[in-house]
Amino acid sequence: MPAIMSIWAIIPVKHLDEAKSSLARVLDQVTRRSLVLAMLADMLHAIGEAPSIFKTAVVSPDNEVLGFAQARHAEGVKDPGLDLNGAFQLAMSHAVASGAKAVLLLPGDLPLIRTVDIENIVAMATAERDVVIAPSKANGTNALFIRPPDLMDPKFGGESFPQHLAEAVRAGIKPHIYRSTTVSFDVDEPEDLLKLKKTGTGTKTLEVLKQLLAVLDNEIDSQDK
Repeated sequence: MPAIMSIWAIIPVKHLDEAKSSLARVLDQVTRRSLVLAMLADMLHAIGEAPSIFKTAVVSPDNEVLGFAQARHAEGVKDPGLDLNGAFQLAMSHAVASGAKAVLLLPGDLPLIRTVDIENIVAMATAERDVVIAPSKANGTNALFIRPPDLMDPKFGGESFPQHLAEAVRAGIKPHIYRSTTVSFDVDEPEDLLKLKKTGTGTKTLEVLKQLLAVLDNEIDSQDK
């Protein structure tokens, strides 16, 4: 086992006016903004309870997001307008400059992630050079643990899971795979919001959505007919 090392979690969040545009047909902009912040709150709570995580950085071009994160004991990193992987890289560089020896990269739409998931992912990485990947339900990546942080570049977007596997192998690492229904679930489509009725109990995300669920049921049912 390596010595205890400083591990940073990193979460990128788009500008609130642009976030979750895939849900625009069922949620107005005000509700989408609230949804993004609720998911971030749920994630920060889960991470904040994880003993293995030294610090969380939220990287965003949106000052409201950064203030929201800082009020919840996360560190804000100003994104000057980079793409997703550029935002991850920016925050990784910030974390390394602050002493991070490993990073856990997480998209910002994982309202069901649990503290135990975070601890399990970290526990799987037992070597000085190690990678743990958690796939999404659509063959993307919903968690990527890298030690050291410069071992490989993030390749988030689309079906990134096989890309991250290949990047790890290219770096000489046999990556660990963490599979969990709570980590694989992300919020991309209206149908995902309906699934939260059964799985999102106790989350701030569900609190934001609960008054809309009946409307969403009718909307999706009518499109299926």
